[in-house]
Amino acid sequence: MMDQGSMPPWHPDVNPSSEAKEKFQEVARAYEVLSDPATRQRYDQFGEAGVSSSAAGGGGGYGQGVDLGDIFDSFFGGGGGGGGGRGRPRGPVAGDDLRFDLEVDFSTAAFGGEEKVRIRHMEKCGACAGDGVKPGAAVRTCDSCGGGGVVMQVTRTPLGNFQTQQQCPKCGGSGQAVDEYCGPCGGQGLVQKTKQVKISVPPGVEDGNKLRVRGEGDAGPKGGPSGDLYIFLKVKEDKRFRREGPEIYSDVSVPYVDAILGASTKVAVVDGEVEIKVPPGTQPGQVMRIKGKGAPRLGNASQRGDHYVTVKVQIPGSLSEEERGLVEQLRNAGKK
Repeated sequence: MMDQGSMPPWHPDVNPSSEAKEKFQEVARAYEVLSDPATRQRYDQFGEAGVSSSAAGGGGGYGQGVDLGDIFDSFFGGGGGGGGGRGRPRGPVAGDDLRFDLEVDFSTAAFGGEEKVRIRHMEKCGACAGDGVKPGAAVRTCDSCGGGGVVMQVTRTPLGNFQTQQQCPKCGGSGQAVDEYCGPCGGQGLVQKTKQVKISVPPGVEDGNKLRVRGEGDAGPKGGPSGDLYIFLKVKEDKRFRREGPEIYSDVSVPYVDAILGASTKVAVVDGEVEIKVPPGTQPGQVMRIKGKGAPRLGNASQRGDHYVTVKVQIPGSLSEEERGLVEQLRNAGKK
């Protein structure tokens, strides 16, 4: 019989609340799941998903969405989840990804180009080659964990002794004891540096698009791979144009006489200037299409969208006597 002083705070003999009873039942069910070697192996590999799928099919009655580690932490006051593999040393950890906001002009967004940005990121320390150990310093096997990076802990429970693994507090899970760490990086294996990076902007990008530059994020600790650099694009406005995907929109002003009689006029497009014909009788707000003069399509620069021009008819605010007479004649002719 367990002494009440050594019982966990959720044991019904110590805590008669309904919450304590529910917690105690949860940990009892969790112990049933983890005491089975096959089920425990699935938990180590897949976490709660592996346990919940097997339990739902027959045995533990353990529901989905419940973290066994959380149950054992709350029941025993911490100490790890019950999975035999939790806390073991893992492979090299990748560095953090970085973000850089880059503003490009309208033409570069449409046709692509090269930009240069300066970033600050973590790089592998050159003095210690990234391992954090001072050159020449002795590196020994940790005497606390025997080089495994984990230590065993036995916890007494109402259900018996429960054995868990924890990261070795002495070596931090590395399995090594270092006589002296690297000075320039403080044993971290990383130093912060400023670097200029060339960014290739592909044709057809738009405001809000992002580009990934592999390996230009922070270097990983202890020789881990570098993260990536993400470039978030902001496209400068061009007062002449409005863009929607590969389609370009703009306005052109023509005198009212040219709108009536027809004429040719030059229109600015994203890569220069073209001449279009304004047909006789063109109405204000009429839209004309210039095929293939829009922006290149993202991912297929050989294809371009169209350019749409909205005609703005210029109507004079005042007329000379001669002009007024001609317009009057035109109005009278229209009444016949």
